[in-house]
Amino acid sequence: MACGGRLATVREEGRLRLRCRRCGWTFYNNPVPAVLGIAERGGRVLLARRAAPPYAGTWDLPGGFLEAGETPERALARELREELGVRALAPRFIGFFTDSYGAGGMPVLAAVYRVRLAGEPSAMSDVSEVRWFPRRRLPLRGIAFPAMRRALRAYGRGAARLP
Repeated sequence: MACGGRLATVREEGRLRLRCRRCGWTFYNNPVPAVLGIAERGGRVLLARRAAPPYAGTWDLPGGFLEAGETPERALARELREELGVRALAPRFIGFFTDSYGAGGMPVLAAVYRVRLAGEPSAMSDVSEVRWFPRRRLPLRGIAFPAMRRALRAYGRGAARLP
């Protein structure tokens, strides 16, 4: 918002949006880009336990938000290094998944990649634990983000298996 005026709800392009009554600025609530990595070794998928809100204590795919000027592949490499202390090898794009960050939070567009890891992952940064789970017995109920559950279900069905 440019002028600090009050926002009003308006219908624009078939959607409800917030618009400034004074200057006409519109808040589009566009999704924030994020990257997630699905790593598999010996039929097991790596999950990381969240150490911080939102959803502290739940399982998560390693990854995070892109920084300005970063490509998704570089963001994934950075996030895996920060969270797990490993290098990302041969990331292969699986697909996009939409979600919300936290209860009633900001919209997210997550690019999910299959990735191989160089090194042994350990809990770092905002991760309290890492664990390898059998591919067909992932703790889906312990994952707070619906987009991750959808991505892992597709992966568990073999839709995106590592070569």
